[in-house]
Amino acid sequence: MIGIKGVGGIGKSTLASKIFEEEITLDPSLGDDEDLFPKRFWWEAGNLGGFSGLARQFLTDFGYPVPKEEIDLQEALIRQLQRHRHLIIIDNLESLLGEDGSWNNEFYQQFFTAWIEKGDTSKIIVTTREKPKTRGFNRWIELKGLKPPEGAQLLAESQITGDLENFSRRVDGHPLLLRLVADLILAEFPQNPSLERLADLGLGNLSQLLSDPQVVGSHRQETVGIALVLDASFQRLSQRQQELFTKTSIYRREFDSPAAKAVMDNYPEIALSEITADLRELQRRSLLEEKEENRQRIFSFQPLVWEYAQYKAGDQRELHQKAIAYYLSTIKTKPWQTLKDVTEYLEIFYHWSQLKVYDSAFDILRAIDDFLTRRGYYQTLADYYLELVTVYQQQQEQTNWNYAASLSSLGNAYYFLGEYQKAIEFHQQSLAITREIGDRGGEAASYNNLANVYDSLGEYQKAIEFHQQSLAIEREIGDRGGEAKSYGNLGNVYQSLGEYQKAIEFYQQSLAIEREIGDRGGEAKSYMGLGIVYGSLGEYQKAIEFHQQSLAITREIGDRGGEATSYNNLGNVYYSLGEYQKAIEFHQQSLAIKREIGDRGGEAASYNNLGNVYDSLGEYQKAIEFHQQSLAITRKIGDRGGEAYSYNNLGNVYQSLGEYEKASEFYQQSLAITREIGDRGGEAKSYGNLGNVYYSLGEYQKAIEFHQQSLAITREIGDRGVEAKSWFNLGLTYYKLDRISEAKEAFLQSRELYQALGLAGYVQKCDDEIRQLETRKYPLIVAFFLGVVMFPLVLIGGIIVALWRLLKRWLRKA
Repeated sequence: MIGIKGVGGIGKSTLASKIFEEEITLDPSLGDDEDLFPKRFWWEAGNLGGFSGLARQFLTDFGYPVPKEEIDLQEALIRQLQRHRHLIIIDNLESLLGEDGSWNNEFYQQFFTAWIEKGDTSKIIVTTREKPKTRGFNRWIELKGLKPPEGAQLLAESQITGDLENFSRRVDGHPLLLRLVADLILAEFPQNPSLERLADLGLGNLSQLLSDPQVVGSHRQETVGIALVLDASFQRLSQRQQELFTKTSIYRREFDSPAAKAVMDNYPEIALSEITADLRELQRRSLLEEKEENRQRIFSFQPLVWEYAQYKAGDQRELHQKAIAYYLSTIKTKPWQTLKDVTEYLEIFYHWSQLKVYDSAFDILRAIDDFLTRRGYYQTLADYYLELVTVYQQQQEQTNWNYAASLSSLGNAYYFLGEYQKAIEFHQQSLAITREIGDRGGEAASYNNLANVYDSLGEYQKAIEFHQQSLAIEREIGDRGGEAKSYGNLGNVYQSLGEYQKAIEFYQQSLAIEREIGDRGGEAKSYMGLGIVYGSLGEYQKAIEFHQQSLAITREIGDRGGEATSYNNLGNVYYSLGEYQKAIEFHQQSLAIKREIGDRGGEAASYNNLGNVYDSLGEYQKAIEFHQQSLAITRKIGDRGGEAYSYNNLGNVYQSLGEYEKASEFYQQSLAITREIGDRGGEAKSYGNLGNVYYSLGEYQKAIEFHQQSLAITREIGDRGVEAKSWFNLGLTYYKLDRISEAKEAFLQSRELYQALGLAGYVQKCDDEIRQLETRKYPLIVAFFLGVVMFPLVLIGGIIVALWRLLKRWLRKA
């Protein structure tokens, strides 16, 4: 016996009908032949004939003997079901149940009990909104609406246009509502049946679709709207259950029995066990969903049912206050590890927002801002701060400090997501407000934030200017912590520019202040910066020492994110040293922590680093797998810059494999994103990589064009490290074309830059290439000399031989 359960209009009867007509297999354990039922019978449970009517109709339809006495009907029906293979579908079983789920018809109860004990040959399928309190069903199928593509197909079949999948998702794929909406649009706008026309009918949101009298149609031979369908279930609830149903709709997400009890103020003495029993009753009636988590029952609404419950609840302002009080009493204390640990804060934010008390919503979000940033929940931050910014803009609160801070935090979220133009826009708005209200500290922070964005965009001179403006204000107001941060940020920019000595000076200035004021976290970051610089200079032992100092501090202060970054940096140094197994160990330690703390962006970076190591080890398939894992994460969290970097790394692996066309495709994808987000530094690197691909393909002229494009950008943004690399690559390409003088000039330019950057190893490489050019020149000079000197001699020799032959002929004739 199988049950199909779901809320009204969800498609239970439709599924049962499909099984009835097409003999769809519901039991995968049976073979195709076993699951076929040549004799099928459909019965509407609400029919006036009751169980006697069902039994008599069944026996008559299939020509079986019909007993005269009603008491014998059950036995006769079961006997035939045991002897022959039948499929019986009983539709709308809930009409046979009382409010508590017990049977209100003893004959049906006796039949189902007997069939559970004796039945095996035939199969019975029931559809119901409520589960009967009868054990023995082989399987329950819980319908939750169509998947977005399926809902979109249903609308498309009615010629409806628009964003069909999104609309289906909004209405939870409810088939009846989708059909009613399609019918309404076709009736009102037959020439242009688009979902966009719902707004013209004043049906812009789900609650309007539930209750508006325009959204009606035929369901079970009656003219109904969705609210009326759900009303049928709601009216069967007790008064307390109705109140529980409407009041718990104040929770937009999952909730438990204590949360439900917190809003049941009309029943102060009610026991938690009674609340749980009522909630389970709502689940039995398909009005709630239930799951077990850590031995605790958790409940939630389907979106459509939630909207209906809110529609029935009316004014919920008092309930929002109760929900806030409940969540404040249950918030978890630090340390937090995952987003789930701060769920209560996010729910409090929601309830303050619903009450339109936005400054309180800002305060509660601010309390977890640092945690969300450290853990990489950038999209969550963007969503919540955008909500605040939108409201503050509408209220024209130009002098509200919270508005400026929200703009700044929103800019930072978009910065971490790689949406740099959006980040700039919001930081500039924040800067304007901080200037207007005279908040010098906020103004300095805005300059710093803008500088960080321009640093990531590769616009280093702009970044330096903004950091210096920030530094000047921090010195003026005596903000030593901010001053240290600005020095560190300037170190980052000069490191990106390849000006390593300057970077070291700024990191040391930052470190001195952080030690002075006892900022251990800032101190760790300065050690990190110094480690990265010395790694770039090829002074790997020094780099390791600084990264180990950083690691020790992050462990000491419990900064798990910083600890992961330190492991990552150590992995990079050992990678540069060619100690690949050590590099892998450190990157795996970094990855483990990032997974543990839920830092998705950091996890993607670790996968990329592991991919790079395996690429160098020649284990290309492993490298590809890691880069693809990184790519999947960056796409999921919306990190466009990280996505471009992953494409770039995949290009590197395919280039190592000699699959140059694939490599070119990935580099082009990286290039497209860097252009889109305005990342000039990334764009230059993509051009350089494309130049390397065409060099490997022997298309040297194309390679030159790409390297020149890379060179132009690096000069424009002042990135001397990548500029030196571009010159070097141009030198190699000119050499292949025998353009020796241009090759030498390019190597000399590269050498000069590497010399200025203090990169002795790269200077040596340039010297080696120049020497090779010189040795190649000597054979050319010799060949030229031989051509110039020997040609006349050969010519004269030829003339003498010819004259001698003529003379011999003349002598013979004589």
